[in-house]
Amino acid sequence: MLVVLDIRKDELHSFMQKLKAIFRPYEISADIIAKNDIAVLHIRYKQKRGSIRFNKIYKYTVGVPKTVLCSNDLSLTDTPFTRFESDEFNIQMMKNFICSALKTADIPPSELKISFFDPTAEYPLFAEKLLNFTSCMTVVSNMPKFYENESERHLNELGVSTIVSNSTEKLTPCDILICPSKIKVHLPTKTSSLIFTGHRPLVNVSGTVITRYTPEFPVKFKEIKPECVDDFYFLSALYTLCGITELEKLTPQSCECDTAKFSLEQTVKMIKTHCAAYSAEKQKEVCSD
Repeated sequence: MLVVLDIRKDELHSFMQKLKAIFRPYEISADIIAKNDIAVLHIRYKQKRGSIRFNKIYKYTVGVPKTVLCSNDLSLTDTPFTRFESDEFNIQMMKNFICSALKTADIPPSELKISFFDPTAEYPLFAEKLLNFTSCMTVVSNMPKFYENESERHLNELGVSTIVSNSTEKLTPCDILICPSKIKVHLPTKTSSLIFTGHRPLVNVSGTVITRYTPEFPVKFKEIKPECVDDFYFLSALYTLCGITELEKLTPQSCECDTAKFSLEQTVKMIKTHCAAYSAEKQKEVCSD
């Protein structure tokens, strides 16, 4: 079961409203919406006076999870509740979006250079899938031995080899940089770099850093989603907390960085532009030699 806390502050303007709030400082109600073996407990709390009475809310959650969906602005410190937060669904959407964009771009593998940053070697299967689109991939990891073994297997089974290193300096130059894990260290990127990641970086990263990948909201889940909950946040909870694995097949049609939103078509164009620019730079180096 998913638990949604819908907490709002009631603006009181008239004297009578403020007087009534003394005797009735809050309103609370709850209902359960269930469909397709998924249940959502929607708790509505309207605050009129004083602080939020989480002990009153708690009475509605006996026997249900205390990890809740709520506004990011709501402080749950010193309460029985924890706000649901996870990048698991976003990472899966990142994988689907990148593969869809690269397939649509249809760039010859020999002309597309991908760098893959996976410090703890968590995403070898995704790295292998990217070899369908490039024959020029560099993998940087703090566990290079693992990826060196993978590289040897790729060479034997797929006829494609990857460059493996533990130095982030090897990540550039490239056409696109893919970092499924949270970026915690400074990378040698430029303002012209195109980076795809499944998390918001913990450090400043130069370039266009794509951090969110938004699929169309499936019709079958619309009836159980409270209006107060963001579509993507709700899908993330369904995928992570309820184990609705069918969601991992969704293909996002747009992606976002901090300052802009791009359609799949716009992203494909950006990848092609970066690829052409990198090819021109390599050609210039060859001519200068």
